[in-house]
Amino acid sequence: MEIIKNLLDRFGPTGATVIFGFFLIIYVALGVLYFQQGAKQGGIEEQIAQISSVVAKPLASAEKLQEEYNDANIALAPMTVKYALDMLVNMAQESGVEIDPDVAEFSISPLASPSTVEVGGGSYQVLSFSNMRVQGDYDSVMAFISALDSGEEKKTMVLQGVDISQTEFSVKSEEEVRREEFRNMALAVMDMMTDNELSVIPNPMDFAGGVAANFMGDNPDTWGITEGFPDKTTVVADKGYTGEGAPRDGYVLYEHDKITATDNFTTTSYISILETEYYYTCESDGTVRQFDGPDAATATEYPKSEREERRREMYLVSLAVQDMMTDNELTVVPNPMDFASGVATNLLGDNPDTAVTREGFPDNTTVADDKGYTGVGFPRDGYVLYEHDKITATGNFTTTSYIPMLTTKYYYTCELDGTVRQFDGPDVATATEYQDIDTVAMLSVDIYTKPLEGD
Repeated sequence: MEIIKNLLDRFGPTGATVIFGFFLIIYVALGVLYFQQGAKQGGIEEQIAQISSVVAKPLASAEKLQEEYNDANIALAPMTVKYALDMLVNMAQESGVEIDPDVAEFSISPLASPSTVEVGGGSYQVLSFSNMRVQGDYDSVMAFISALDSGEEKKTMVLQGVDISQTEFSVKSEEEVRREEFRNMALAVMDMMTDNELSVIPNPMDFAGGVAANFMGDNPDTWGITEGFPDKTTVVADKGYTGEGAPRDGYVLYEHDKITATDNFTTTSYISILETEYYYTCESDGTVRQFDGPDAATATEYPKSEREERRREMYLVSLAVQDMMTDNELTVVPNPMDFASGVATNLLGDNPDTAVTREGFPDNTTVADDKGYTGVGFPRDGYVLYEHDKITATGNFTTTSYIPMLTTKYYYTCELDGTVRQFDGPDVATATEYQDIDTVAMLSVDIYTKPLEGD
């Protein structure tokens, strides 16, 4: 007994330490286990919350499920190659792409036959259109690509490839022949109106009359019938003739009898051919329209696109600037409304409705003194295209127009050398400039449908 007591007295402090350490280890172990289980418990609670949010959502109604099922069936409805081609052509046209085959700006390679793919145990037809070529202005081409890619027209349409480049505008040779004749006609009408000092054509062969003409003057092979364009009916008395000669009526482009004085006339032509390949009408302001036949109500009219009409206006304005510079013996335009000025205009002469402001194009600021005038009259400043006061001598001037309209649809600037630039608005910093550069895209499209019956 004494021995045991001695042992306890000897090892008592050490034993207490051992016992304390033992209980400390157990406490720490329990703490670690608590924290581990707490983290797992948090993860479990998060999962429970996520599952609860899903379970809490109401199930789709039978009607909704049926609607989605019907939409899927419609999207996968069988489709013929012709129907698919018509759909692609309509999408291109709605995007602003010119689809006329004569213009050659939109083409689709022939599709031999649909292919078949197996998806999810089902068999589907694939209409693959590769090497589809579209050409036009950037916005129209990109609008078409966006329409193909969006799936709005056909949800099962997949745009597989896009290759975009840019090229100078060009057309096929036969199309250029048509456009060249159109430009020549518009120019001839403008020249005739300018030469005869007409602001309007008195009795034009307009669209409302229903008849388009391809004889620009009187055809000698048709006795008793008078032909001519754009006006074959205005009598010589209304043209100001009181002499004893026999000038022909009308204001025509080929062998026109121009009244040079009340008792005198000369015969002149504004175009070199009597008969044109295409047919034309002309409005009183000189606007020419082109057709493929004489019945304006049933014939095909050209141009078919706003873009071609825009190019025609650009051509006429550019040509008028060159004519004005030549007629006034200018090698440069003294004070042009150039791109650097920041402002484009669509007023080619002075607007009578704005008494204070002086308008005109391409130069509305060069004063009469700098144009060489020293007389006592009041010629207007500038070198403009519409109702321009041309200095014919130091003390004399005449008013002439190089283009028959005061206002254009589009806006223009002009550089010193006569280079014209065209815009869709007056602020050149923000307006779109039109250039004869086309965007060309080569596209590949797949359309997935159910097979046609019998395939």
